[in-house]
Amino acid sequence: MAEKMVLSTSLLLAYENVSFEPRKYQKKYKRLMKLISLPYKTNKRQLIKAQEEGLNSSVFDRLMPQLQNQVDRDDSLEVLASKTSLKVILTEEQNAILPYVYYRSSFIENQITVTVSPTESRDDLVKYLQILCSSATRVTICDNYLAQGWENTQSLFRMVLPRHKLSIDFVETPDLLGIVKNSFKVNEDFVKSISPEWTTSTSTLYKGTHDRYLFIESPQGNIEVMLSSGFEHIWKVNPKEITCVIREK
Repeated sequence: MAEKMVLSTSLLLAYENVSFEPRKYQKKYKRLMKLISLPYKTNKRQLIKAQEEGLNSSVFDRLMPQLQNQVDRDDSLEVLASKTSLKVILTEEQNAILPYVYYRSSFIENQITVTVSPTESRDDLVKYLQILCSSATRVTICDNYLAQGWENTQSLFRMVLPRHKLSIDFVETPDLLGIVKNSFKVNEDFVKSISPEWTTSTSTLYKGTHDRYLFIESPQGNIEVMLSSGFEHIWKVNPKEITCVIREK
């Protein structure tokens, strides 16, 4: 089973040490258990740091043999998180920036909600979308107005999608809308101009819906991103507020 997320070292201590020091960790542990999605991912580098900060020796002795020879044993938490399905790091930092998520936030049942006002920067959201797509083998894009807002929406391809072998599926624009069809812009010539390893085809996955989706398939699991406004509002000069709901599927 692929690991779901990474814990900051202080939260790893709360999760693993609660049986040994319940008075110290019980309150934090109970809150954490409402949000954590197991199994979590750690490595040798973090475990050594946790030991220095008070990780119980029996926990260290139990986990270290499994971790000391893994290829990601010296990865940073950010790199480690990129190898999980949700690609986030739960933290105690209240002003956490993606891929860090405050453990008392609205992260519930494998779902993350990110809201960006019209005047807020989209940089952190774009960075997180890049992380989510970093190991994707297939993505499905559903936005009836993808081609209509091409000046902005093409940034999804140019800035977010990874430059490796990737199948890009998209939902065609319905005839009844009478606007530029997605197939007019998302075609083999366009995707090959960005990466020779990309291919594209139409999909019926979200056909008939008015919502906007980015469905990401990768070896770590499948993630669905639902947007309240079109993809163009991630890059538009004067955008609407945009809310993204990210969840495992």
